[in-house]
Amino acid sequence: MSRKAVISTAVASIHREPRFSSEMVTQALIWEKVEVLKEEKLWFYIRQADGYEGWIYTFYLLENSESYPNWITLTNRFTPFTSSVDENSEDRLLSFGSRVPVIKEDTQFISIALPDGKLGKIPAQNSITIQSREQLIKLAKSLLGTPYIWGGKSSYGFDCSGFVQLVLSAIGVSIARDTGMQVKSQWLHEINMNEAKQGDLVFFAENKQINHVGFSLGEGKIIHCSGEVKIESINEGDAGFNQYLSQSIFKTCSISDKVVG
Repeated sequence: MSRKAVISTAVASIHREPRFSSEMVTQALIWEKVEVLKEEKLWFYIRQADGYEGWIYTFYLLENSESYPNWITLTNRFTPFTSSVDENSEDRLLSFGSRVPVIKEDTQFISIALPDGKLGKIPAQNSITIQSREQLIKLAKSLLGTPYIWGGKSSYGFDCSGFVQLVLSAIGVSIARDTGMQVKSQWLHEINMNEAKQGDLVFFAENKQINHVGFSLGEGKIIHCSGEVKIESINEGDAGFNQYLSQSIFKTCSISDKVVG
């Protein structure tokens, strides 16, 4: 029988097989709820909220059934936090996109609950109130320079679809984990590339196999994670022109059903 658990650390790696030498297929962030489907010694096979499955080591998980009414999604690339019960503890870092429960806040700090039952403290920050294209692209650009990591879905590194998923999640929009699943999202509508607005999704393929995705910035420019999060163009003659991308566009999709603008 399955059981529920939450991620107890800032970032957790999820693997294809129950060993650290196995391929990392994705990551999970603090407080993410997962379903434990089976276990093998100190490894647990879990399913994330987006349906993605893989193996995770025991020290990343805790059982926590607490319910909190107020949550905030962190939108700084990294947010330092300390344990409020240990004044001598060193700052640790929470990733962009982490969603944490708020206990109380003032103009300088926010007190948050941690999965182990302790309290933490983070600097005060603004929460997102509007799901807009402008806000989405502002968040995406704040991650410029973040390195590419296969299976990455945190400020420490992204793969292309992890970048798209986490940025959309930060404004409250859910999408699947991998490009092949993302392109099938029923709320996406195919459009011509020359109709793309900022925030629309551009999918790329090789031999008709979808293998990459990024956000349109309009006018043929995209922001995506390839080597690192960066801005490139599919227009020959533009600064940052990427010939490979220009020749491998598979589908362009509007996100207008989920965002404002």
